[in-house]
Amino acid sequence: LEFAILSLQGNPAHFELYVSGFSLTGSPIKNTGFVFFALCVLFNIVNVWMEEGVFRGLFIKLLSETKPFMAANLIAAFLFGIWHIVMPIRSYIDGEVSFGAMAFMSIGYVILAGIMGVKWGLLYRVTRNLWVGLGDHLFNNTVATNMLHVVSSTGTDELQIVRIMAAQLVSFVLVLVIYHHKNRKTNE
Repeated sequence: LEFAILSLQGNPAHFELYVSGFSLTGSPIKNTGFVFFALCVLFNIVNVWMEEGVFRGLFIKLLSETKPFMAANLIAAFLFGIWHIVMPIRSYIDGEVSFGAMAFMSIGYVILAGIMGVKWGLLYRVTRNLWVGLGDHLFNNTVATNMLHVVSSTGTDELQIVRIMAAQLVSFVLVLVIYHHKNRKTNE
């Protein structure tokens, strides 16, 4: 999708593999050494383990004691979305974006991270463990966000949000179909 959009704009692109710090305004630093890749994977494992453990493993479990699963999942996903607005706030504080851009990106983060949170909650429910969601979350953070970059003559990862949103929506629909299929079998 990203390649198609850039190509239609007369701006062909290619993939590059390197480690960058995640930034809403693009990171100009390209780290290609083994140590950077290893640290990226390690730090993302720690982050994903913590986020999945708290938002799916703890919040959904606790909320499910008093609420139906779907309500618990939606609340945990909303909290997961709120958790991620720190990125736009940091970009605003660092002077990288305006207040309006920060507000717009914050809303987008709540929606995108919320969709991802619902998806990982459904995976938790379907599999009865956190492992599949952990793997998907790790792939998203490590490969799609920090290592695999689309580069064109006008910049790097200019449409990264489009790529991530499209991938998350497609995988969300797939997980939703699996969830409903499995739920239907259980209720028969």
